[in-house]
Amino acid sequence: MLATTAAADTSVPQKIVGFRVRGKSKLTERTLGYLMHVELGEEVSVTDLPRLEQALLTSELFESMSVTLEEAPGGVLVVANLDDKHSWIVAPTVFVLPGNRAIGAGFAENDLGGEDRKLLLYGQVGDRNTFFFGTYLDPAVHGSKWQYRFDVYPLHRVIDEYTNANKRDFSVARSTDFTFLDAGVLVGYAFQWWLVADARFRGAYQYYRHARNEDTNTELPTPEKDGWDVTVQTRLTLDARGHRFGLTWGPYAQLTLENSIPGLDSYGWGDAVLRTYYSWALFGDHELELRGSLAAGYHLPFNEEITLGSETDLRGYSSEQFRGDVRAFARAEYSIPLFRYKWLAFRALGFYDTGVIGWEFQRDDRAYLPTQASGTSVWRNDVGAGLRVYVKSIVLPLLGFDIGYGIEGHSPEFYFELGLTDF
Repeated sequence: MLATTAAADTSVPQKIVGFRVRGKSKLTERTLGYLMHVELGEEVSVTDLPRLEQALLTSELFESMSVTLEEAPGGVLVVANLDDKHSWIVAPTVFVLPGNRAIGAGFAENDLGGEDRKLLLYGQVGDRNTFFFGTYLDPAVHGSKWQYRFDVYPLHRVIDEYTNANKRDFSVARSTDFTFLDAGVLVGYAFQWWLVADARFRGAYQYYRHARNEDTNTELPTPEKDGWDVTVQTRLTLDARGHRFGLTWGPYAQLTLENSIPGLDSYGWGDAVLRTYYSWALFGDHELELRGSLAAGYHLPFNEEITLGSETDLRGYSSEQFRGDVRAFARAEYSIPLFRYKWLAFRALGFYDTGVIGWEFQRDDRAYLPTQASGTSVWRNDVGAGLRVYVKSIVLPLLGFDIGYGIEGHSPEFYFELGLTDF
């Protein structure tokens, strides 16, 4: 619950001379100011308390909180009485997705050391995707505006390329075993709490084996040569969203530019991706979210090609059914609260997805399928519904189920996820 009382009973703004954390919380006092988006020396009054409490609520680290101001020499102390959620979890995962079933287990810590640092260690074994992912993120190094992240990502996948001879064709023309050994480091800077720029250097070696048509048991040429995939990725992210127990509101936009490094990379490619979201909280706990995305790439290697068809975009078609180097995508999704049972919250949602993808800048040394000629494109749409389950005392949502119906394909696809989600 939220409270807006203050020991310093004045509406006159005064300077912040310190922070205090009380209650059942491991949060450090330095991190308290970071989460509330205020700094020492900034002036606040009792009228700012709802804004500070909402910032703490949006961090999704606390079950309850209240913020007060206490008089101190030279100004006021900002005091937060906090009750932490369980910031860490060890859990198994189950994924049943189109063409991809997997189980795994992971450890996620969302508030390491009480400083909002993130640690994720996760491994998965599946019939199409087997990998380990480890990452560590410090979003405010020593309380500064700088941030850094390390990550490792060894991966083995079976990548399917679909024939797509017509709108109702779901046949696979080629399946290829793909291995990707990746590690990266990211450095970022927060100009404002809602505006962050970062750059990530990453290097990976990738190789392709056993390309075949599984229906005819015919060996085929691999789609791409083996080599080094070494890039610098730069991003500018605007994220001013608020969050409360499965409900989100506000704007999000991210521009990503990624280019290979000459002399280190084997492919010589680049791409640009723009993502925009806006969410509205309606009628109390209803949510409307609109999403849009534009992407374009030049001479993309096989593993970096842009795709459509997955739980993150076109849910009425098979995973990565459509490939290309230019894409536009949009989504409208409306969710409503169903009920709460003890510490669980259930939400239902309905959605409409639409996307177009095509080829413009193909590689000379890539073995494309006959249906993937330069200048060709496809436009697909789907509608569907889903269910989400949130656990109040844990930072991360733990269950999702969607069913999407591809309008042109006349075929439903089911998505079930149980376990850890991205943070």
